[in-house]
Amino acid sequence: MKRVLSVLLIGIMCAAVLTGCTDTPAQTEPDTTEAPEISVTDEITETETEEMTEETTEEVTEPVVTENLEAMNAEPAAAFTVSRAFGNDMVIQRNEYIRIWGWATESENGKRVEAEFGGLHGAAVIENGEWLITLGGTLPENTVGQTLRVFAAEGVETTFENVLVGDVYWVIGQSNIWYPVSYILEEPNASEEARNVEISDDLQIRLNRTYAGDFSGTAIGTDAVSKNVVNRRGWQKPEKGAKEFSAVGYFTAIMMYNKLDRKVPMGMIEFDGNGCALHAFLPNEVRDALNVSKKDANGYYTAAGVNAHVSSFMYNHGMYAFQNMPIKGVIWYQGESDLGTQNNNCTEYANRFKAFVEYIRNAHDQLHHDYPVYMVELPPIFIAFDFSDVRLNMGTIPSICENVHISSSADLWKDKKYGAGEPVKNNLHPYNKWEVSQRMSSIILADMYGIGDLDYTEGPVPMSYEVSEDGLTVDVKFAHVGDGLTAYGDAIKGVRVKTERRVTFGKPTSVEIVGKDTLRVTAATKITYVAYNTSREETFPEKITLCSSSNVPCASFGFDIKAE
Repeated sequence: MKRVLSVLLIGIMCAAVLTGCTDTPAQTEPDTTEAPEISVTDEITETETEEMTEETTEEVTEPVVTENLEAMNAEPAAAFTVSRAFGNDMVIQRNEYIRIWGWATESENGKRVEAEFGGLHGAAVIENGEWLITLGGTLPENTVGQTLRVFAAEGVETTFENVLVGDVYWVIGQSNIWYPVSYILEEPNASEEARNVEISDDLQIRLNRTYAGDFSGTAIGTDAVSKNVVNRRGWQKPEKGAKEFSAVGYFTAIMMYNKLDRKVPMGMIEFDGNGCALHAFLPNEVRDALNVSKKDANGYYTAAGVNAHVSSFMYNHGMYAFQNMPIKGVIWYQGESDLGTQNNNCTEYANRFKAFVEYIRNAHDQLHHDYPVYMVELPPIFIAFDFSDVRLNMGTIPSICENVHISSSADLWKDKKYGAGEPVKNNLHPYNKWEVSQRMSSIILADMYGIGDLDYTEGPVPMSYEVSEDGLTVDVKFAHVGDGLTAYGDAIKGVRVKTERRVTFGKPTSVEIVGKDTLRVTAATKITYVAYNTSREETFPEKITLCSSSNVPCASFGFDIKAE
């Protein structure tokens, strides 16, 4: 991807459709069971450090950044402020545009603000009370803290100390992302590794958390956005910030940091909204385009969900303020509040999520434009909170939008009696965050750093299907099958169909693996829907058995079979 940028460029928010995403999955041409030995990290093969830190997703050309002569000839500003997205101890994304932005009074319009970091320099002219500087180049990872200096007239400057260059991830979701490290430290059922996780400022892991509680006093639910970061905690080192940070976010960060020989700093930016359905995370333009929310009598956007939260506020007042800051990718764990058919939450989840991903990728406007999104599959649940339908819909997302990955979970949670009657620590909020992070980190390491093989770490995800002429057979094709699809044990369990004569799930006539990546499903009457892992309580390998050759479970999915 070749991009040419001048420092006059202003980061814009746009909702253009990304190349490579489609609206529907492609239709292509035509023993005794024992506990599986599933490895989520040990199968990763070590490589040289030089290979670990290479960008592996796509070949890019560094931007040509020219000096902004107009800005350098302008009078220096007498005062300005810098966005709270910046701070001491922060991490800046390596090998990407480095932008610094902020505001000034209208009286400063036409005047100059400059910045320098790591030997790079940039300048911008204040326009309409805002400024955005793009430094003249990109930087590789750097574990030695440096000073980011923003300055104007003599004596007018802001500095940020111990700024690192590494990889930055957004960590987004509802309560299972909110679930903090502190809960794991005091959970006797959690693994010993999790309860003894390293929390030290010697780690070059930096944390920045925004949660729904930070929006107090903000009129959420309208089109208004918070241009500046609402949280006042800023960037934190582990000893101060880790215990209240997302367990999934922190555990994933430390696992990747260690696998990269502690040579790539990790910046994790959390946006969590307890009980929030997907519509709460959608930008205004996406919300309106999908007609997912309605204005109430008071002018606030609302939509159905498990909880009656207003729409768009997690984006408007959380993510929006960080949109000019390039990132490596997104970790996503959300969907529990989208159960049910009100407002088609569960059946439209994939299309709405696709629109969200397309929007934020474009809004970031960075070199690695199509950065990956890594989703945690909703795990089995043993209380009356059935999100199996939304899980089926989520499993089809990789088939309609490129570079989205599913971290399967059907084998990672089986404690049916945990937390009965407890308000928070219960089956809706399992303590398996270490195990979830092991699989998540192994997928990211294979996908982004060349450590391991994605075909053996992610597990099968459906990418397309082909329907026979008579409609009685559907062949589903998968990615990430390792050496080939397999059934753990002696039979394929967990596949269900709906037919023209049956509107509820039933067993197909036959299910067989007919190729390395192909599953054939046959029924006695025309198939209208084919699905896998349709029950909220099904676990691998007790009730569902489809997996890759490395025993990583297949992700739940459901395809509405289109009429030929």
